[in-house]
Order: sequence, then structure tokens, then C-alpha cells
Amino acid sequence: MFPPISQTINAYCTTNDMADRHSSEYSWLHCHRQFQEATTGGSPEDRDRAAVQLGFYLASWGMFRKGFLRGRAYTIHSGVIDKLLEPRLSLLSMDAFQAGDSRTNLVPLMLDAIGVIREAYRPFAASDLLVTKVLLGTFCCLPANDTYFRDAFRRCGLGPSSLGEAFITTVFDFCKDNLTEIRDAQLWIDQEFEVQYPIMKIVDMYFWQIGRDLAAQS
Repeated sequence: MFPPISQTINAYCTTNDMADRHSSEYSWLHCHRQFQEATTGGSPEDRDRAAVQLGFYLASWGMFRKGFLRGRAYTIHSGVIDKLLEPRLSLLSMDAFQAGDSRTNLVPLMLDAIGVIREAYRPFAASDLLVTKVLLGTFCCLPANDTYFRDAFRRCGLGPSSLGEAFITTVFDFCKDNLTEIRDAQLWIDQEFEVQYPIMKIVDMYFWQIGRDLAAQS
């Protein structure tokens, strides 16, 4: 049994203080918008700004506390931006459910993008968490696979949350089964905060909030 999506998204927005335009929630928005601008413009300056915003978003969401990103400049993300902007991955910039048969078209591309991110960060090993945070901040085609998300995913009976084809298809199935409620949450956020969020951002917010609530109860 899934908690109501609208109620959970409302709680997320309160928890993360979306009424404050300087909250870390908006670092995701700046990152995503800048990446979209780099996708359409593609100038070296656009790509450089996208790397800066990616680094700031990851830092404000706790990814610089430990691991290889700590103590490094934003340029460590430049290769990731360059690789993700390759034309073959451009379909990932679309809302998954505006792209026809999303599973057939997008799952192979997502797996490709996952490999691209891991390769771009070498010789360092990019964790599932980092890879999904990057995908969330750029294409917004998958939720971030953090502790709260994983706990909620399992508690809701959706199976393993390790990054791979089974995980991606399960996320797509959840979106298809709950698309009306997700669309309602998108509309509410747009009306309340004047922000247009992609479907996977709603999914990320939803499971994160469930995971946070579970942690608070333990």
C-alpha cells in the first residue's frame, strides 16, 4: 500500500522549505535548467556553467561530505557533462512519458548513460548514489538512489534498489501505475511554487519523504 502521493509531496515541500528560494532544493533546479540550456546551446561556456551547477547541486545535497568529490574543483564534472551531452543520449532530456514506449526507448539509453557517467569519473569509482544523483540533476530521468529512497522502495514492496535494468523498469512501472496522481502533484507544485518538475523529480521526492518518515519512526 503506497502512501498518498499528493500528501507525501506536500510534506516533502514543507520539509525541504520550498517556499525559500535559497533552499538546497533549488540547487537541483538550477543544475537541471543549466544542463538543458547546454543541451540546446552547446557552447563551451554553457557546458562549463553546467559543470559548475552540477558540482554545486551535488555539494548542497551532501555528496561532498565523503568520497572522491571532496576537495576537488567543479572541473571534475566537465567530462561527465561533455559525455551526457552527446546526441545519442538526447532523448533522455524528454519527459519519459512523452517519449512513446518509454521502456523500449529509454531503458537502454539510461543504461548507456549510467556507463558513460562511471567512465567519465574514472579513475575514481562512481557509486550508484552518485550516478543517480547526476542523472537526476541533468536529464532527470531517474530518482536518486539514496538511503531514504532505498528504504522506502523496499518498504513499499518494489524489490531491490540496486542500479540496473530491473530497477529502472520497476520505476517506470510505478510511474505508469500512478501517473494521474503524479501529474496532479506536478500541477500543484507549479501552482504553489511556479516550478515545473519532471515526473522523475516527483518520484524522487515521494520516496525520499517516505524514507525520511520511516527513519523518524525507528
